[in-house]
Amino acid sequence: MASRLYAASYAGKVTSLNLAGSGESHQLTTLSETTDCGTSPSWLMLDRENDFLYCLDEGIDRPNSTLSSFKLNADGSFRKVKKLQTLMGPVASAFYTPVQQPDQRFFAVAHYSGSAVTTYSVDPASGHFNRTQSFTFTMPAPGPVPERQDAPHPHGVVVDPSGQFILVPDLGADLVRIFRICPTTGHLEENQPLVVAPGSGPRHAVFWISRKEGRIQPKNVRFYLVTELDNSLRGYDVTYSNNGTILFSKFYEGSTYGGSTPPAGSKAAEIAISPGNDRVVISNRNDNIFGTGNDSIAIFSLNNQAQTSATSFVGLYPSFGSFPRQFDINTEEGMVAIAQQNSHKISVVKWSEVTDTIGSLLAEKEFDGEIPAVVWAF
Repeated sequence: MASRLYAASYAGKVTSLNLAGSGESHQLTTLSETTDCGTSPSWLMLDRENDFLYCLDEGIDRPNSTLSSFKLNADGSFRKVKKLQTLMGPVASAFYTPVQQPDQRFFAVAHYSGSAVTTYSVDPASGHFNRTQSFTFTMPAPGPVPERQDAPHPHGVVVDPSGQFILVPDLGADLVRIFRICPTTGHLEENQPLVVAPGSGPRHAVFWISRKEGRIQPKNVRFYLVTELDNSLRGYDVTYSNNGTILFSKFYEGSTYGGSTPPAGSKAAEIAISPGNDRVVISNRNDNIFGTGNDSIAIFSLNNQAQTSATSFVGLYPSFGSFPRQFDINTEEGMVAIAQQNSHKISVVKWSEVTDTIGSLLAEKEFDGEIPAVVWAF
């Protein structure tokens, strides 16, 4: 078995990696690297169909940041296609397509330190892109956690399953900002946001769609939000109104540590749905639950079949590193790649099909600088 991954480092490098091995024995080797993304690569977005990688340069301590696209070559090397200057602090992005224009493609970017959301039109065949819109946000006063909520801080981007809306968790404003996607032009129209508890700090989110007998049930949609400042998971039932808006009804709220008090200084980060569609997976940073420099992955169970609100804490599992900022699950291979920011490494961990939880450590590799992001090339 061989798989490819791409990792971003705050040392100013983006690296392609090969994972090879079998059973419990695997090795990560470097194929190629580029410094063309910028000084602080923070997020990687893959167009797997067309073999392009889009990189956000956070531009830490700089007045502006950049977005870049790269053609991915078969040998793992990168060819820079385009680079644009943008507002400072891009930390997350997602592709989207207008529902009535399937040949058009865009992506939206959340700017943490820039207090903004920007959008770009994309030519998928060439990897070229151009800015289309910018939304900048303000607050009348700091939030309940003033050192982190001094201004709006958009931190994530997620597209709803219908393809009609973009949602942006805003850590600084305690909101999930909602944008309707114009079905013909792809332009975003700002809607009323989802208001979250003061001081909670929304970070990232994911949608869940019920499956029954192997089929997707589009009428059964849920939205799961991880909030960084209070280390919580919130679950919402989603409904689509006749007037073209998306509505949320909260049915679950709980700590990412189950019934336990979150350790001082801990920060929830990434969120994903498991390959079996019956788990929510969340990374917890800076908790040292499994020993110094070994933080945790929290897992919650979902009811994949019945239309119930059952969501329950399963347990904590080792991340095998410090500050697991972002992770990516390889559904086909049953593995999780984890970006261990403060350990300066990537960990590849088995996803157990038997227990539907995190399993053993399969491989790891250290890098120069902090590692904020990793993605599988599948």
